[in-house]
Amino acid sequence: MKPSVHPCPRPLSRARPALGAAAVLALVAAAGAPTTAAAAEPDKAYCADTYRNAQIQRKSGALLRARESLLVCVSDRCPSMMQPDCTRWLTEVEAALPSVAFAAKGVDGKDVTAVRVTMDGQHLTETLDGKSISLDPGSHTLRFEHADEPPIEQTIIVREGEKARVVSVSWARPEEGARGRELASPRSERRTPTSAWILGGVGVGAVATFGALALHGMSRRSDLEKECFGSCRQEQVDSIKTQLLIADVALGVGVVSLGAAAVLFFTGGGPSPPARDRDSAARAASRPGIVSFGLAPQRNGGAASFAARF
Repeated sequence: MKPSVHPCPRPLSRARPALGAAAVLALVAAAGAPTTAAAAEPDKAYCADTYRNAQIQRKSGALLRARESLLVCVSDRCPSMMQPDCTRWLTEVEAALPSVAFAAKGVDGKDVTAVRVTMDGQHLTETLDGKSISLDPGSHTLRFEHADEPPIEQTIIVREGEKARVVSVSWARPEEGARGRELASPRSERRTPTSAWILGGVGVGAVATFGALALHGMSRRSDLEKECFGSCRQEQVDSIKTQLLIADVALGVGVVSLGAAAVLFFTGGGPSPPARDRDSAARAASRPGIVSFGLAPQRNGGAASFAARF
């Protein structure tokens, strides 16, 4: 009776022609080894199928399935002639495979972890732990469910090579957040009273009137002194005095108006009124108002006029 002869088991490790044994083992360990019976003990036909399918899956954008196929054909149990290509493709797929991490806030604005997440109807996770999840590139619809709150759906577009993108959702109440910001920053827009602008305009106009009258009066007095040589008629002298007096009055009006405008500008401002009050103020501001000044030279002097209507 001849003793039975058992074939020697196939070696479980070989030299890597592209990345080396350490790099390939790291990729396989990071992605996770296949668990199906066919993947555990692949034959040559199965290895050939994964080799061919991996290329098709890469081109169609199914990078997750391509990675599963490549993890089979880089195995020592597949023919060595396939392994250099599979090793290179696996490295490229890992680099192109995008990933996302999820974050969520509850009704109180604080982070929550007990959130159920589905993507395109497929379950992803029940707990948010900050770790990223790999997924195929393209458009995906995410659904977030937390406690008794209404679910939140969000559509995202993930690009190849985009790593650890953070997708955040919140169940916080918008009105509570707005109220908190209002209490934290009670600043309001300061408005300048309309009367300050009106008085400022009156003051500028009065000062301009003073300048014009004073220059004209001084010029007339100089001319009169040259003509009369001290023997001018009384009405001529009185006309010049009246013009210079009007100039002095205009100067006084201008100084007082500008001073009052400055006081109102720096002390009369207040917070902006509500929307309906702003509308009323806008309608009042749109009403026609007239502030006018006039200077008319005459034969024996000049006449100044001022008019305001609000």
